[in-house]
Amino acid sequence: MRRDDTFATQLDALLNYLDQLAIIVDGPDPELARRLQEVWALSNTIREDAHDIALTGISLRSEASDAERADFGRLLFAAAAISIALILFLGFMLFVLLRQFRIHREISETAERANSRLKSSFDVSLDAIIVADDRGVILDYSGAAESVFGFTRDEAIGAPMSDLIVPHQHRAAHQAGMERFNKTGEARLVGQGRIEITALRKSGEEFPVEISIGMAKDHRGTIFISYLRDITERLAAEENLKRARDEALQAEQAKSNFLAVMSHEMRTPLNGIFGTIELLQNTRLGKTQSGYLGIAKQSADILLYHVNNVLDVARMDVGKLELVDDTFELTQFFKDIVTTNETTAYAHSNTLRLDLGSMERCHVVADEQRLRQVAYNLVSNALKFTDHGEVTLCARIIEVADGEHTLEFSVTDTGVGIHPEDQTRVFDRFFTQEKSYDRLASGAGLGLTICRQLVDMMEGEINLRSVVDKGSTFTVRVPLRMATDLSPSQPALEAPVDASEMNGKEVLLVEDNAINRIIVRQMLTSKGIRVTEAHNGQEAVDRAHEHAYAAILMDVSMPVMNGVDATEVIRDADTPNRQVPIIGLTAHALKDEQARFLAAGMDMCLNKPVSQAELLRALVAVITKADPASNKLKDSKTSELLDAQIFGDLKDVFDQNRLGKLVNDFEGEISGLLNVVPELLTQSNLSELAARTHKSIGSAGMIGAVSLQSKLRRLEQAAKANDMAAAEDAAMKAKDAWDATAKALRLASG
Repeated sequence: MRRDDTFATQLDALLNYLDQLAIIVDGPDPELARRLQEVWALSNTIREDAHDIALTGISLRSEASDAERADFGRLLFAAAAISIALILFLGFMLFVLLRQFRIHREISETAERANSRLKSSFDVSLDAIIVADDRGVILDYSGAAESVFGFTRDEAIGAPMSDLIVPHQHRAAHQAGMERFNKTGEARLVGQGRIEITALRKSGEEFPVEISIGMAKDHRGTIFISYLRDITERLAAEENLKRARDEALQAEQAKSNFLAVMSHEMRTPLNGIFGTIELLQNTRLGKTQSGYLGIAKQSADILLYHVNNVLDVARMDVGKLELVDDTFELTQFFKDIVTTNETTAYAHSNTLRLDLGSMERCHVVADEQRLRQVAYNLVSNALKFTDHGEVTLCARIIEVADGEHTLEFSVTDTGVGIHPEDQTRVFDRFFTQEKSYDRLASGAGLGLTICRQLVDMMEGEINLRSVVDKGSTFTVRVPLRMATDLSPSQPALEAPVDASEMNGKEVLLVEDNAINRIIVRQMLTSKGIRVTEAHNGQEAVDRAHEHAYAAILMDVSMPVMNGVDATEVIRDADTPNRQVPIIGLTAHALKDEQARFLAAGMDMCLNKPVSQAELLRALVAVITKADPASNKLKDSKTSELLDAQIFGDLKDVFDQNRLGKLVNDFEGEISGLLNVVPELLTQSNLSELAARTHKSIGSAGMIGAVSLQSKLRRLEQAAKANDMAAAEDAAMKAKDAWDATAKALRLASG
């Protein structure tokens, strides 16, 4: 209150009055009595000042109390706010603690469940699980490990792993690895996947295991978890599988060897049969003898057909049968199929019909030989199982999307039909129907098998519909490409063999089979060719050292020394016959085998049985360094390049010298044209190019170079149209066509 100005003033005044009164009171009594009236006045003044001071004190005290109450109120409010905040904080902390409690409880429960699952997996795992520390001491050991290694859990835990399961010869390496890890931290086997090693059982038996090692850390430090699997049975099974595979491969090789041997053993006598028949046909025979000879020829053809079927199946099995695209006229193709089977149809009193619908003449690209084989087999089968009935071959071309085409042909007969239960097996190898049907026709049961496999190779399909005693229908669908930019093909020109050049020449015949030697000798000597014989490869080598021959006919399979080895010796040795043509006469019909013979040094191979014409044609070809096709323009590629009929007429009109001069003049003309074409194109002189090309178009047509003529005509048209890009493209195609045509001309003209 003293800090209050009013109160301090009043208090000072009161103290002043009191000091004055004290002086009077403390003075002498008479003075006091005399001044009593003054004392009374001072008392009244003091009373009023005291009253004022009291009121001021009360007022100040009241104000102080109010202030204190206000401060206390504020304090209470702050305390309340703090209390509320504290309560809220405590509530939040309680919530957080409860949440953390639940989270930790969930984590604990999850960990417990994981541990439970881990322990369950650990206990029931079929693979042995071993946990060890960085010293190699076993910390945990699964039940499967007890079964695998033979040690109980109590025996294993706490024991060094190297003493229990590591074979003696590997313990030093194991210890070195552990020490290296502890020093450098390098773990070579950890995380490397499955590794095959040898482990040790309690019995002392060593056995193969597959191990995978992982590494982790826990309260015990670094631990290694090893998963081990006993692979004794698996390795035994793999060994059995390898053995079975090897046996299968050996069996496959044995089958291939068997087929090769059987091919040789069957084709060798067939060569004698066909050769004898051919020689007999060149003699004077009576009507009865001719009939018997025809029967023998037909029987030999059937036997050769079956041998070829077996070889086709063998080629398919080993993937060595390849499709070769040919260009041929489709309507003539089907007409030839019917013509070929007319004799069989007549023998069974059947009517053989061809229904081509609206199919027009067209050239297609496909494997003609294999497609013919399929169609021929189906028609032949239908005729064999039909008597006094009808067989119809229907064919049509179906155009599918994007200009692609499908050939569909079907063979329908009115024969015995096929039982429903047999229809799913009819394409199986060696399948024939029940014995009552076997009497209707012979066969090895391979024809339809080959048809199915050939159609599959062509990416097509073959289907069957059949009713017993009503007949059957086989339908084939294969993709087909239409030939473009192709002049109509001409029939192959089968020219007679001119063996006059061989007259008086001497040939070495190497053959171990006496019958074949007799037949081949007769085939050659009848044409004025002298023959020297050798019975095996060694004799051939000896003869080759003594005398020079025009050619050597070499069998392959012979005693003492085979034909391949003999050929290599003759080619490598310094003999008069080192460069002499060698023709293989072989019963080994597989393509890869013949490639091996050619690689050994043979110039060509002829498959037994071989006819006199084939033999003479081959001899003329190799001696004149030409191809057999020089006397027979039936190669599909040659037929595309040269018109067989036109060139054949030229050969009939001109002698060899004049024909050669004609071909040389033509070559000069075309070469001159093609040499000047680039210059004319560079100068953009298309009018001169058209004029020069027009002249050569006529020359190409006169000599039968149909493919070149077509390309030159396109070049002329592009030049006349003043189309530089088309002219350049046509010029390149004409150049390519001329390269092939020139070779064909030289080949055909001999």
